[in-house]
Amino acid sequence: MTLADLEGMVIGPEPLLVSGDRVATYVEVTGDQPDRWGEFAPPGMAGAALFAVAPRLLSHPAVMAEGGAAVHGEQVFCWKAPLRAQDTWSIVGEVSRVRHRRGVWFVDFAVTVEDSDGGIMVEGRSSFLIAGGQPPARGTAVETEPAALHRAANQPAAGAGLPGVGGDIPILAKSASRADLIRYGAVTRDWNPIHWDHQSAVGAGFSGVVVHGLACAAWICQGVTRLLGGPSPLGKARFRFRQPLRPGVPAHVEGRRTGETRFAMRLVSEGNALITASVDTAAV
Repeated sequence: MTLADLEGMVIGPEPLLVSGDRVATYVEVTGDQPDRWGEFAPPGMAGAALFAVAPRLLSHPAVMAEGGAAVHGEQVFCWKAPLRAQDTWSIVGEVSRVRHRRGVWFVDFAVTVEDSDGGIMVEGRSSFLIAGGQPPARGTAVETEPAALHRAANQPAAGAGLPGVGGDIPILAKSASRADLIRYGAVTRDWNPIHWDHQSAVGAGFSGVVVHGLACAAWICQGVTRLLGGPSPLGKARFRFRQPLRPGVPAHVEGRRTGETRFAMRLVSEGNALITASVDTAAV
């Protein structure tokens, strides 16, 4: 069996218990607003739903036969309703498309998240790159891991004023420690070893362990949601993962309101745009 044979494979439905404690832990570890999210989960928690099903794809024998190293290239989430907490979500994933070009496999993975009443809350699409037995990440010099609790400035996502069209959002400083990565992995079940095991990260072509891409995406969501009210402030977001962030390294979310309901966003560290994103609000 090759990766091409996985096209059309369905995973799930898988349950995800979204307790109040789980939401509170997610909010704390991502630096969101604890007084805002409780009855509902923040939009970024769609990443936890994705990883209720994605590990079965990423650990599939056909993926492991290619070296088992997958890079998350792009992520799209479309929010259809508020993310209900104190509920059990039902998640279904499907390998919607598989392509092979110049030694790299491109795997598209669609996900649908329903509440316990069968209402669709989120639809998403992930693009994974799997590089035929070779580390898909660009090789870099190996670095020593920072102390477990070391992080740079990590600004809570407190409310801020909505800029006019063409205006910049207030910058939001973010960073994560290695301990934060363990806690994020526990609350989302994203246990990819590149986020906690040095040798696995180096073997995948990184200089050391790296921050979860979807944790960084949650920071970008916060950059917009703190400007808006309501339990379902976002409509759609497309994230492009360009470079990883190392734990303890300072980063910040910046962006501009480019339309009535659209924001162009970036996660920047040391002068480099690590993630670029377009974020559409549900309403303003």
